Amino acid sequence: MPQMRICIVSMNIVPYFTRDASVHYGGAEVQAAALAGGFRRAGAEVVLAVADLHAGRTLPFPAENAFFTDRGVPALRFITPRLTGILSALERARADVYYQHCAGMITGLTALFCRRNGKVFVYGAGSNTDFSLWGSRVRGLRDKVLFHTGLKLAHGIVAQNRTQQELCFKAIGKSPVVLPMVVSFDEHESAHAGSTIMWVGAMRGVKRPELFVELAARLPEKRFVMVGGTVAAEPGVMERIRKQAGGVRNIEITGRLPHHEVLELLKDAALLVNTSSVEGFPNVYLEAWNRGVPVVSFTDVDGMIAAEGAGTICADFEDMVRAVGALMDDPAKRSLAGGRGRDIVRTRYASHVVAGEYVRYFETLLGGCRRGAE
Repeated sequence: MPQMRICIVSMNIVPYFTRDASVHYGGAEVQAAALAGGFRRAGAEVVLAVADLHAGRTLPFPAENAFFTDRGVPALRFITPRLTGILSALERARADVYYQHCAGMITGLTALFCRRNGKVFVYGAGSNTDFSLWGSRVRGLRDKVLFHTGLKLAHGIVAQNRTQQELCFKAIGKSPVVLPMVVSFDEHESAHAGSTIMWVGAMRGVKRPELFVELAARLPEKRFVMVGGTVAAEPGVMERIRKQAGGVRNIEITGRLPHHEVLELLKDAALLVNTSSVEGFPNVYLEAWNRGVPVVSFTDVDGMIAAEGAGTICADFEDMVRAVGALMDDPAKRSLAGGRGRDIVRTRYASHVVAGEYVRYFETLLGGCRRGAE
């Protein structure tokens, strides 16, 4: 079989590679970068479709630039340079399979391009909310419709967990394959005795960051670090959180940080706390476990945290206060949970382990597409 060529469609990935702290990127870009390395290691040829790749900047993979976000007339730039630029970049990529992660209008554009050109399109879910037309994080009716159209036209969908698989089937009658998220496993890290309690995420209402501030107030002898930036759709959340934290002396709110700085902070973390009311599979769980840091959360991932002891699942806020306090006072128990997290990452989520599963899934879809064309 000829070498498979995979295009990873990730408009915001350039600042991840260039470590540009002034531009926002998130878990989707971290996943895309890890998968790109895993696909290459699995024997596939990899190309990226990106935005804002200026002349003179080089990335670890060949890349096709779609558009520059600061160009175009506001009322018309969706058409040009964005829509026309994206379609042109996808065409120049000359891939067999196009993979795109997380909800957005780009999902629909990529799906339409692939259907028109006989290419395979695979969508990677980013949240449980992806499978609700009105509940998804995509803003604006046009972009919501484009995203939902992309879901329906996708040749394949990758879900992060069984819950997403069920939600997708209920929403559009498709049953996604459940494949693990990936992380670049660090062989040199180990479970360790950090000193801080961390929270990492976007400042959204659904993340309930106010509970983390309250947790710090309830445990004044512990040190808390909150990492996360303002979200355009909910600009008031950060202001509210900073105001709430004004009288809490043992919490530091860093704002948004680039990925490599978050990883540095995780090296000194004792626990990662998640206060969200709904989640898919946060990328930061893997980053924490990769460094031997247990997770304390209200939501589990397919029952894995509770069943395998890589942290603690809490029934309510009072339960979380007790759990965090108990783990911080028991370094041995914390180290054991962190070591279990490390084992989970090494055996199931390391990019060189998981990428092969993705490639085999893509091969199945390619085979079906070719048979359908005959």
